[in-house]
Amino acid sequence: MSTPDGAPAPAPHPDYRFSLANERTLLAWLRTALALVAGGVAMTQFVPELGVPAGGPAVSVALVLAGGVTAVAGHRRYRRNERAIAADEPLPVSTAAAWVTGLVALLAVALLVLVAVEIGRG
Repeated sequence: MSTPDGAPAPAPHPDYRFSLANERTLLAWLRTALALVAGGVAMTQFVPELGVPAGGPAVSVALVLAGGVTAVAGHRRYRRNERAIAADEPLPVSTAAAWVTGLVALLAVALLVLVAVEIGRG
């Protein structure tokens, strides 16, 4: 397409609101990751043993790893969405949220079991 004087028309720029919304979503992923890491650090400080020897540190490591996975998944999703926005294509389907949800649910179940063992030990 060209302008009336024959010069090529500039490429249309995507609406900035989409990029800003994508950035806010990335920040939400990063807040979640930070909360998981903070939970892992808190576990090492306040729950040294949880039902079984090294139970607290094991959960701490799992929480910190889950935080790292969440941060990486959020950034990957952000980059993929930015490329799609810039190319004016539909946003790609992402299974990252389902994986992170499953990971956090698994950690919650493991923590519940460890707490039940601790309570059972009296």
